[in-house]
Amino acid sequence: MAPSPNLQGLSVDAILGLPGLPSLNSTLGAILLGCIFGFMLYALMLHQTYRYFRMYPGDGLPLKGLILTIVLMETFHTVLWIIICYQYLVVNYFNPLNLIQTHWYIKLTIPMTAITGMFSQIFYAGRVYYIGPQLKYRLLVAAAVFVMLLSLGWDFAATVKVFRATTIFEFSHWTWIVAVAYGLAVLCDLITALALIFVLRRSRTGVKRTDTVVDALVMYTVNTGLLTTILGSLVFIFAIVYPDNLIYAGLSIPGVKLYSNSVLAMLNSRRSLSERMMQNFEAGTNGQVRASRPSTPHTALETWNVRQVPVTLSVTMDSTRSIGTHSDSAVPPSSNTADAEKASLADGQVGRAEFAYLAPAITTRIR
Repeated sequence: MAPSPNLQGLSVDAILGLPGLPSLNSTLGAILLGCIFGFMLYALMLHQTYRYFRMYPGDGLPLKGLILTIVLMETFHTVLWIIICYQYLVVNYFNPLNLIQTHWYIKLTIPMTAITGMFSQIFYAGRVYYIGPQLKYRLLVAAAVFVMLLSLGWDFAATVKVFRATTIFEFSHWTWIVAVAYGLAVLCDLITALALIFVLRRSRTGVKRTDTVVDALVMYTVNTGLLTTILGSLVFIFAIVYPDNLIYAGLSIPGVKLYSNSVLAMLNSRRSLSERMMQNFEAGTNGQVRASRPSTPHTALETWNVRQVPVTLSVTMDSTRSIGTHSDSAVPPSSNTADAEKASLADGQVGRAEFAYLAPAITTRIR
């Protein structure tokens, strides 16, 4: 780590020539690039939020309140970085002394980043809690929550240190605290993701039309947590290896916004995943029985204003049986009774995991 220089009485040229002063590329340059990508992700999050409230007006108030809280925290987080960019890159562009000082808007970024990411992690933990009623899954959720609170505690410790520091040189001695907090956050993400994958994989029954849906849910779970894990790991590494620059801070800007985007992307994908699942159910045991369903709306007005009616496994199976009973097919209903019963049992076993994943987490109950 570079020692904290005494800046009093030094001219601008002398300050710029200090050997321990980090370059603009690894400090303000990293912040600027992080803000550019972070602001793009913030705009994408706003678009996904609009889609969510128009496509799923029937979701419960707790889930809607959680989404609104995430949006508000992301907005405050974005405003802080806008102020930082303007103050450091415009107002104090010719004031090198001010560029290395830590102001209130810099100091608030650490707790805001931690709290914003925590709300998204609460959603993921709640999803695992909902679809895994067994004790072992509840213990995994408890472990994830414990690690999440530990990460939040380390972030608050870093907040205390940054509020006591007056320059980035002073805080560079404590960036390892930020690294520990991000390491714990990555561990929390891994626990929740692996627990959900384990639950879904245990729902495999050997029946192709249900296992295909389970495999799709597993792949979606992996993809939604991959980018957040990668960026969190990079912040952890750079905060330890390069404590004298702000590369870790630049990476944390898009990193925290990936959390909110992954939550909203999962919620907004329920319609497409549900349609894919229903197509597999409606295909029947051997492709002989197909249940009819309303066509998906295609116009903009219908797409944004349709109310999402919960679909239950029992209704689907009853409709299939009803159609099969009154069908004019030449194949007798009893010809494939054994296969039909096997498929029905398999569908019932995997149905809970599928519908719990697709339904709004935390609040909705499987009917």
